[in-house]
Amino acid sequence: MKKRLWWGIGIVVVLLAAGGWWFWRNAQSPLKVSAGKVSPLSMQEDIYATGNVVPNTRQDVYALNPGLVSKVSVKVGDSVKTGQVLVALDQTLANAQVAQAQANVDAAQAGVNAAQSNITELKQAQNAVQSSAATAGAAQTGAGTVNISASNPAAAGSAVPSALSSSGLGSSVHQAEGTLAQSQAGLKQAREALQVAQVQRDQFIYKSTLDGTALEVNAQAGNPAPVQQPLAVVADLKHMNVQMQLNEMDAAKLKVGGKVTVTSKTLGSTSLTGVIAKIAPEAVIQPSAQGNASPTVAVTVRLDQAPALLKPGYSVTVQAIVAEKKHVLAVPLESLFQEGSKNYVYRIQNGLLQKTEVKVGIGNDTDQEITAGLKSGDLIVLNPTNQLSQGQTVTPDLGSEGA
Repeated sequence: MKKRLWWGIGIVVVLLAAGGWWFWRNAQSPLKVSAGKVSPLSMQEDIYATGNVVPNTRQDVYALNPGLVSKVSVKVGDSVKTGQVLVALDQTLANAQVAQAQANVDAAQAGVNAAQSNITELKQAQNAVQSSAATAGAAQTGAGTVNISASNPAAAGSAVPSALSSSGLGSSVHQAEGTLAQSQAGLKQAREALQVAQVQRDQFIYKSTLDGTALEVNAQAGNPAPVQQPLAVVADLKHMNVQMQLNEMDAAKLKVGGKVTVTSKTLGSTSLTGVIAKIAPEAVIQPSAQGNASPTVAVTVRLDQAPALLKPGYSVTVQAIVAEKKHVLAVPLESLFQEGSKNYVYRIQNGLLQKTEVKVGIGNDTDQEITAGLKSGDLIVLNPTNQLSQGQTVTPDLGSEGA
């Protein structure tokens, strides 16, 4: 039993010694790491986003007043022209109100005409009286000095009434002019009331404000006009936009007027071109599915052409080139790692790792521009892991680059 025990202890000691030597040997061996050389290249920074196709111009026709639909002039898919009637509501009451307002205008106009005629007649009578008085005065002047009160009482009797009649007619003309002014004011009010009644009647007729296609028709003749839905929707399908929501970092890199490329599964390999037409002046908080809120900025792209295959509501992908540079130092994205807000790479110098802070510029899906911290020809670790540390001995594996 003692002999077997010593044999067991001996085997354990040998195994421990062998394991310790293996770990010591491997600890002293340089770690092989995938590496690459920093070199200048031409690169561009792209932003990719998804969006939805929307018409550039769209008219949603809602009923301004409740009423019964009397006529529907279009159906979904119809082409319509500007000014074409889409839907009409019952106008029976509105027509009656217009007719009453028109009758009031006619009555007021008749009052104005009568007042004007009265003034004309009074002025004619006044002129006749004044003319007669002037003639009588001239006759008396030609006969010399006459003692009217004693020698010619008849002449006195004719002159005095004429003066009185002229004064009375002047007062009547003044009153008639006041009546005309009131009649004209009443006519103006009646005409304004007629215009209001006509506008209200016209609000029961809904017309297209653009040349386009009827996308929706929710009104049905004989039924009440829908309240929650538009009566009809018309859109210009020849001129289309793309609306998308971008995070604040990407939106800040875009400029109005910038060119973009638009692709879609519907279009296959065909791509479209467009221009950034509008960038919203503020970010909006959009709740995510996880409940986290993140600010996004609405961006509108105007398409240069809109093929018939591209329907409103379709999903598309937008690519915007936001920066282009030639002969800049760049490293693969996977070679970078962050600590706090700083970017680092592991640079290999004389077989030792040097943790090096770098400044970055533009980037794309594969590479990142380095503006400070490295120079052309520097050797860096391509896929740094947590096992690496400052000053560690490594063996660079350049792959095909080092062959």
